[in-house]
Amino acid sequence: METPRREFLHQLLAVGALTSGASLLSGCASTAASSGSTSTMTAGASTPRPAAQAESWDMSWTKKLGKYKTAYDSPEIYSGAALFYAGAAAAGYKAALRVKDSDVTPVLVLRHAAAVMVLDDAMWELLEIGKSRSLKDPQTGEFATRNPFINYKSTEKSLVDAESGLDTLMSKGAIVLACNNGLRGASNMLRQKRTGLTSAQAHAELRTHVIPGAYVMPNGIFAVSAAQDHGCHYMRVLA
Repeated sequence: METPRREFLHQLLAVGALTSGASLLSGCASTAASSGSTSTMTAGASTPRPAAQAESWDMSWTKKLGKYKTAYDSPEIYSGAALFYAGAAAAGYKAALRVKDSDVTPVLVLRHAAAVMVLDDAMWELLEIGKSRSLKDPQTGEFATRNPFINYKSTEKSLVDAESGLDTLMSKGAIVLACNNGLRGASNMLRQKRTGLTSAQAHAELRTHVIPGAYVMPNGIFAVSAAQDHGCHYMRVLA
């Protein structure tokens, strides 16, 4: 009686092993298919789509930092407070230490809601950013239909002055880092205006409206961390 019983158990185990093996192979095949693996492709199988290329980021700003450098972390617009922080610090260094513009490098990290500060006038008007951010133009008293942080004119009322405009600060060596995630929020607004655009197309178009000289980083937290990695002090911008 023992011999037939052993044979029965051996057969049962063999069937179980085959079943388990088939399940494992099936699972591996499913995983390979979902991941686009071509190692087990057979003739006549469809060619997998090429993997999307990783987006590149310009880190050349790290080589432009002067001796005195502070990262100003601004997650909100705060009526341009980050610009005044940077402008005041630069002016103080030059007055107290008699240093040149090239010795002082404010690094403005405009992330989250503040990322739109790097967009040009055309995009501010199209997306009605002034209205969505409840930000009024001092010259008109209405919601801003242009970027009020660039193109300062002494003949007009402005949110900035001759020393604190975003473009003015950059012309004197300030580094401006914008959060790509924050800009995606604006590209979603663009899709609402132009419904025929895909998310990728809207974001690509939006990126063409970033003011010259500003650097777009993968996200604002990375920008802050990278600035500190390269020796910048840290200051959080508050209203």
